[in-house]
Amino acid sequence: MEQKAVIVIGMHRSGTSAVSGMLAELGVFMGSALFAPQKGVNEKGFYENSYLVNMNEKLLDEALWSWDDPLAQNMYAAPPENGNHLLDEAVKVLESDYGKQSCWGMKDPRTTLLLPFWQQVFDKMALSPFYLLMVRSPFEVYGSLKKRDGFSADKSLMLWLNYTLTGYFCSQGKPRYILSYHTLLERPEEMAKAVSDAAGLNIDVDALKLGFVDKKMRNQKSVNVPEGELSDIAAQVYNALTAPETDHDKLVALSARYQAYLDNLSPVLVEHLLSLKKEEVYFRRHFLEAYESLWWKVSWPLKKLEQFVKSKK
Repeated sequence: MEQKAVIVIGMHRSGTSAVSGMLAELGVFMGSALFAPQKGVNEKGFYENSYLVNMNEKLLDEALWSWDDPLAQNMYAAPPENGNHLLDEAVKVLESDYGKQSCWGMKDPRTTLLLPFWQQVFDKMALSPFYLLMVRSPFEVYGSLKKRDGFSADKSLMLWLNYTLTGYFCSQGKPRYILSYHTLLERPEEMAKAVSDAAGLNIDVDALKLGFVDKKMRNQKSVNVPEGELSDIAAQVYNALTAPETDHDKLVALSARYQAYLDNLSPVLVEHLLSLKKEEVYFRRHFLEAYESLWWKVSWPLKKLEQFVKSKK
């Protein structure tokens, strides 16, 4: 059976959930273990497959990254230095959940940073996926991250550039559609047709009653950001990606400019962040090992019973 796979990529808070909900309406299978909607965050659902997210978390640990690591990026599509031993496991994750589906999609923004790894997985499965890159104003994304996570402007813009540029360059030369969140909300039916046609889904969109995407989803407006190198680069990248014709040469120049910005960060700060990340991964792994151990499973109920008995004395 020939499969069609749609890989949704892009920065968190950029409309990846909205477009994934639209794909589900079009009949694209998004996974059997989707996270539940969360009030005030994604009330219509994330459309993130928990099996995929768990796999991506393992891969991020291997790279000593996290989804909100301001230094995590792969603009130059370098092959992964770590994690190759997880290729077979990743193949099993996809085959077990999507293997019987003729048309499926996967959405987890973390996938964007890990595309070189996943492209090796797709090669092993003889898949030629279609990439759907979602792009939202970096200043709207900052406003959303500030509200939800308390992130600063600089961190938010670095994350936006990391995800957006990595997604763009890692999918360059492959079947792809670049879609702005603004356009999706303004013209959802038209964009559903455009995505369906570009991905070769062979769906009669006119025969469907689409209603997942609506303008009410845009509940975060742009937030003013002080002028500076980061905000200027981010604004120009956004303009280049949302222009009628994508300016690849300009994006190459902007990525070099952003890389120069990263190279000028304090080596001491970079070293400290890496050290903290190593400690975080170390303790998380040891906690999981303890939590999954027989000792923990046996002792935890006994501890709870002991606490209950003491409370009754």
